[in-house]
Amino acid sequence: MVAHDKAHTRCLAGLLHDLGKFKQRAELQDDYQLTHGEIGYRWLQKHYPEATLITEGARNHHSTDELVWQHNDLMVLYEADNCSASERRTTLDKGKDASSTWQRSVPLACVFSRVRNPHEDPPKTPAPPAYWTLPVQNGRITSWHPPETEEKHNSAAMYADLWKAFEDEFQAIKECQNHMNVDVLMHLLEKYTSAIPSMTLRFQGKNNNQEAYRKHPDISLFDHLKTTGAFSLCLADYYMEKYGDDWNKRVLKEEITGEATWRSDAECPFLLVGGDLSGVQRFIYTISSKGALKSLKGRSFFLELFLEHAVDKILEALNLFRCNVIFTGGGHFYLVAPNVPRTEKKLLELGQSLNKSLFQDFNGTLELFLCWVPFRKANLRDVTGVWQELSGALETAKKRKGEAFLQELLSEPKEPNPDCYVDKCEVCGREDLPLKRLTIRDAAVPVCEPCRDQYILGDLLQKTSRRGEHQVIYRWPTEPWGLKRDDYVRIEDRYYQPTAVNSNGLPHIKDLEPDAVFHLNDWNLAHYTHSKSRPLFAGLYLPPHDAPRDLQSMAEKGFGMQRIAVLRMDVDRLGRIFSTALPEGERTFSLTAALSRQFSLFFKYHINGILAGAEDYPAKTLLGKRPDGPRLLSVVYSGGDDLFLIGHWLDILEAALDIQHAFQLFTSNPNITVSAGMSVGSAHEPVYRLADAAGRAEDTAKSGRRLGSKEIPGRQAVTLLDTHTFRWKDQGSPDVVSVLQALKHLVPFMEIGPDHMRPSPHGPSKGFFYRLLQLVRLQRRQGAWTLPKMAYLFGRTRVDGRLEKDWIALKNYMFSSRADGWRHVEAALLILLMMMRKEETKDER
Repeated sequence: MVAHDKAHTRCLAGLLHDLGKFKQRAELQDDYQLTHGEIGYRWLQKHYPEATLITEGARNHHSTDELVWQHNDLMVLYEADNCSASERRTTLDKGKDASSTWQRSVPLACVFSRVRNPHEDPPKTPAPPAYWTLPVQNGRITSWHPPETEEKHNSAAMYADLWKAFEDEFQAIKECQNHMNVDVLMHLLEKYTSAIPSMTLRFQGKNNNQEAYRKHPDISLFDHLKTTGAFSLCLADYYMEKYGDDWNKRVLKEEITGEATWRSDAECPFLLVGGDLSGVQRFIYTISSKGALKSLKGRSFFLELFLEHAVDKILEALNLFRCNVIFTGGGHFYLVAPNVPRTEKKLLELGQSLNKSLFQDFNGTLELFLCWVPFRKANLRDVTGVWQELSGALETAKKRKGEAFLQELLSEPKEPNPDCYVDKCEVCGREDLPLKRLTIRDAAVPVCEPCRDQYILGDLLQKTSRRGEHQVIYRWPTEPWGLKRDDYVRIEDRYYQPTAVNSNGLPHIKDLEPDAVFHLNDWNLAHYTHSKSRPLFAGLYLPPHDAPRDLQSMAEKGFGMQRIAVLRMDVDRLGRIFSTALPEGERTFSLTAALSRQFSLFFKYHINGILAGAEDYPAKTLLGKRPDGPRLLSVVYSGGDDLFLIGHWLDILEAALDIQHAFQLFTSNPNITVSAGMSVGSAHEPVYRLADAAGRAEDTAKSGRRLGSKEIPGRQAVTLLDTHTFRWKDQGSPDVVSVLQALKHLVPFMEIGPDHMRPSPHGPSKGFFYRLLQLVRLQRRQGAWTLPKMAYLFGRTRVDGRLEKDWIALKNYMFSSRADGWRHVEAALLILLMMMRKEETKDER
């Protein structure tokens, strides 16, 4: 096994080997006529003078570099670079390509634009071209910069501004020696190089631009550096294990880089490892309404931390780093590891120890399934089969849930804990554990210790977001006795403490150092001062500290009716997006890894800015011109490709619109879509019922349906208020756009108060809108011809002259073809009436 220091240096060499490309494109005077390798070497020599592999790797990772063929370490880096670049399309096709040129100003093609329409079977229609420009706006770096449909150029001046900002932050992390910290360095590289193309070869097509765009650079420099670091570690471990003493005795040129190693029948140096946490939904949702919001957030975030914990245990055991991780979130993780005997042995041991801890704490509700499949270099050009094999292995393993604990599960039922003879946990209902007293809304509630910990975790997340400038989580290797027990939670053999950090710096416990400091959703590298600092993205949006933060208060203080809602949303046809929707020849490891990273970035990081209406993000939706204010909702979970929100019904509805809009901007591919379901209920209703209702609503949105004589395809849709399903956009039938248009015709007759609407004294009464709702419902439910009744209702209603223009517009709209059966008008009326209701009443859905 490679010594840790050597593996660490090898990883850094992979992450930095092409950094010279970044600086070269800034066209600085001291780099004139130098290759990117030489530029990188000179810069790295200043900052890593003792690390020969890092500095020499920058100028010796091409086949034309003589030093490559003299050292196995450099050959591994060279081959890892080839593995990472296996997606590149550099060959001129004389039938389709007119020419190709190297252009440093070429922008990065949006990776989502490689996805053909996944709603087709097979997918055929290509997406329109889209491009990422450099994230520099008015001299500052922006984290939200969606792709643009117009191709622009990355000028040398833009690169120079970006490079200067990079150097400034690099110097900040170097001052505390964190330029040697792989996690911090990767975070810095992601911030500055994820919109830079890894190569700048530009093709001109003979017949159409689509053929030329097919070969446009679409892998960022960051994704290339990250995968190169991962493959370097795996290849070194594999060849050192295979060739033993020969590694240090001779140059293994053919063994490491020979053509035979790329054949379809060559040996497999890599393992694709997958983890699937089963029982997530039951674990999160099976709680009562008591302390629901903090318990939900705590349980959900516990799962996030557990996945991070599991991944860290694997990386530590295998001497790997975060560059080996492809994806974590949504109860899953994937990573690439070396295919050597000790890898499988360690994975088996870790799976057993992690599941033992889960069983002890949660009595079989949660179980982690670990599977892995070997793959070879040739598979990097099309990884579809590898992913399918791993998915099949995980599905097979999940059919044997509980197998390792059959004796415990089949033993005689245990007596209830003495604490539970006349009571039980008021959150999850368990009766086999001692009960603790937890104060929820000024009432002492009996809870089991795991539920107490989940509630405490949710409470700590709220408190830290209220107190500090930025949030961190300390991970302690042993129990931190210097802290109150309510300040941390245990996950297996580590202890996690969410806290806030201000200008005074990091807190300290005598004689105890954390083995990780997670910085939550923080791109400011100046905050990463601890030697164990590292980033962690998570959907953690909460209203500001002076706004309601529990479900009852959200319902009471929100605009309109005092109800809460749950939203469940996920990406449509994700499996097809990662397989057949990618054209043959483009289903490479690098492309699928880049896609995974972008999906995760949206659902784990950008979701917070979207909900907060943060700077640079799209403006928040405010239906009916209601007063602006913070979104009264909480992210229960958001990661991978799906999310779960809970909060005031109107904020949930508007958030659904905002997320869908932002997602379309983020992907710039109209065929990559989301579907969602929204359920509405009382703040006192058990969360699992609302979650189940939202799940059924989402299933309805994903299902095809008939509307009169029309067949409406499933997906690309949302179910509002439990039962009203519309596609986001559909020119052939009522859609969400139609609902919003109908609402705009109704709002002029309202007066907007601070917390609800009321009918204008110059317009129709509230009764008019209720009668109008009855008529449109009658039309939908019974197919009754209600046009005469509609005409009578409008005819006997009078409005003040100042609203006459709006009144005529509403009548024309209702009696025109745009009304189209009035299904969308019914939804708009419901929203309007709920915005008018403020007192606690029965739901009139």
